[in-house]
Amino acid sequence: MALSVNGLAPQQQYLITYPKDAPQSDLDDYKHAITTAGGQILHEYELIKGFVVKASAQALDTIRTLSQKYAPTIEEDQTVTIQD
Repeated sequence: MALSVNGLAPQQQYLITYPKDAPQSDLDDYKHAITTAGGQILHEYELIKGFVVKASAQALDTIRTLSQKYAPTIEEDQTVTIQD
């Protein structure tokens, strides 16, 4: 378990994606929930419905509960490489 610094929950980078039929208004609500919980939106994608955030596990728990119909896929943001 990660320790908090100055009482703040530790943050990590995550890639959050949503189904292509998720309404933009829902994505706006999810982004607002992340920033309200102290997280940051680092990058927004245009070809897929998703964004990269730096947030605490508690902030991610908040957006997981916002919608069952358009549930997010949340993955730790990592570098992907292709090898021959």
